[in-house]
Amino acid sequence: MGTGKKIGFLKLGDSGCASSRVRVDYVLPYMDNAVASRNVDDLTDCDVVIFQKRYKSIDIVFAQWLKAQGKKIIFDLPDPVWDKNYPEAYFPITGDSEEDFTVLLKMSDWVTFNTDRLRKMFNDRFLGHRTLVIKDRIDLALHTGIKEHKEKPSYIILWYGNRFNTKFINLIRDDLEKLYKDIDFKLIIINDPRADRIEPFTFETEYRIWKLETINDEILKVDITVNPHPKNSYKSNNKTIKSLALGVPCVDINFYHNCRKLLSDIEVRKQIAREGRQLVEQKYNSQISAKEIERLVWTS
Repeated sequence: MGTGKKIGFLKLGDSGCASSRVRVDYVLPYMDNAVASRNVDDLTDCDVVIFQKRYKSIDIVFAQWLKAQGKKIIFDLPDPVWDKNYPEAYFPITGDSEEDFTVLLKMSDWVTFNTDRLRKMFNDRFLGHRTLVIKDRIDLALHTGIKEHKEKPSYIILWYGNRFNTKFINLIRDDLEKLYKDIDFKLIIINDPRADRIEPFTFETEYRIWKLETINDEILKVDITVNPHPKNSYKSNNKTIKSLALGVPCVDINFYHNCRKLLSDIEVRKQIAREGRQLVEQKYNSQISAKEIERLVWTS
């Protein structure tokens, strides 16, 4: 597409940071004139800079310089940092400044989000801002492996995440215990070693450490994945999308029924795997996000 403008991403973190990986690293290869960095000095020649959840003091100084140069700012906000009901993202926990957040918010030409729910939460709290949802999507060039499903006497279910959301497994504890009475399986939990261990299950559970270089292979070794989250969660379903991209069905609702159906019928697993991959190709491909960002920059 191309906009004639140079686009800069001021990244939150490196490739180990999920939001930076999904919302910057996966998108960047499909943009004609864009650059990403965690250093403001690398972005001074950009016409538009996307601040990816960046609002520390040095970011504010850079934003003020950009505005003085007549350049545009897009504030990408993947977490409700203003809401104390979400302690993993809230200012006192992260050590960020609410004042700096407010300053950057006022300077931003657009504010972008990864879900409609988060956008609504923001719009209900803050008025007068132009907002847009750009979904979390997957770079299919980095997800080329496709699971080959086979009949088995026992199965493997996988959950993976970070230390803040491991507790969500408890949302499906009863469903998994009920499922184990019908089907033999092992649960693998891949997360941060700093995460609190949850109460043991009656079935075999194995903990592993999350690593970027191995997570795709870990998913390809299992039969299904699960992605529980609280009702009305602001989070995106990027774990579901990643699993589907690799041809592994992911269950995120009606856990007992859907897990039982998938594990009991290999043809259903194959069908969901095939349709899931097609869904990602059509609607959750990072190339779509690249076009949406360029379109937004063009209108800014």
